[in-house]
Amino acid sequence: MVVHFIKENALAALKINVKGNSKWYGCPTNSWIYEYFDGEDPFVEFKLQMEDFELCNQKNDVENAICLYTAMKGLSDTQAADERLWAGLCHNDFWGFLHERWKGNKVKGDPESSLLWRYFFHTKSSVRRALFRNTLSRLWWLGRLTYEEGRKDPFELTRYFEKDFSTKSLILFSSNFMGNKQLTRGLISALIELESHGFTLGTSKRDIYYLASQYLNIYGGTHILDYYTAEEIKEKILRHMWGLAGKRETERKG
Repeated sequence: MVVHFIKENALAALKINVKGNSKWYGCPTNSWIYEYFDGEDPFVEFKLQMEDFELCNQKNDVENAICLYTAMKGLSDTQAADERLWAGLCHNDFWGFLHERWKGNKVKGDPESSLLWRYFFHTKSSVRRALFRNTLSRLWWLGRLTYEEGRKDPFELTRYFEKDFSTKSLILFSSNFMGNKQLTRGLISALIELESHGFTLGTSKRDIYYLASQYLNIYGGTHILDYYTAEEIKEKILRHMWGLAGKRETERKG
């Protein structure tokens, strides 16, 4: 399968004029883009060998993340942080998917901001947050951070995001340790275990995700987290969370 990234000058032109072009983002095809550039092709073939794949049009972000990452696992982190790649895919190979995913880009409020988040890397955001908000890059990065080859199901940690995808992934991508696989896997493994035990603090489940992530961010302020394995991170988080609930270690393991 051949996919395409967008040329730097074409990316800049579309991005700066997104407000004026907003009506075209409701079109089912991207033919307007070629007219916009007077017939010149703004896209370039991306040299990455991959098998053919399709993303489903339903709002199944986890299955789409698994599908996209499986097909594009050969990307380097540097390539996967390049706006030209994701903006190119959004405006070309997966235009139809985005059209269906966002229901023709009907939005409440400011359409310019929504389009910048969905199709580009929003300039008012950090690169990390932009990676999470772009429709396609967030799917790849979720797979990148949660895929673990040694497990019976390599995407077991990815499937943790099937419920409350937006909140869980926002917390993950907002964390200082976002690029570290071991820390990410340790955190998610701990959260999965907490859920399996029906862990509660008498607050919403979202507070549990936030508190566990917050603890890791704070702990990382005084310790070099890169030295820890995923299992060690998991145990530290579990001890902390059960401690917040007033449970002793023996009660937790019992």
